[in-house]
Amino acid sequence: MANPPPVTVTLKLRARYAIAGATMLALWGASLIALFRGAEGSSVLMLAAATVTVLPLGFIMLSGGVSGSEAGMRRAGMALFATGVLLLLIVSAEVIRRIVFGAGG
Repeated sequence: MANPPPVTVTLKLRARYAIAGATMLALWGASLIALFRGAEGSSVLMLAAATVTVLPLGFIMLSGGVSGSEAGMRRAGMALFATGVLLLLIVSAEVIRRIVFGAGG
């Protein structure tokens, strides 16, 4: 298998990945706080989904941004892309839900 081209590691790119990872971990923490405020089934389901998706992607981006190694930056870039795809799926599902069930519900 051919070696991929080297990743250009700049301080600005490292900061972007680190901030994106920290933001995702903060969002996971917010879903954890929502669980303790009202232990409903939807809160537990949201926390479980966030733990499976957001937590690992946030750690990958944060560690890639902090380490700055070529492999870490490559993983952080892939994690950021996966996060964008996940966000697109969530927004699409919400739009479809609002179209089907109405905006009030």
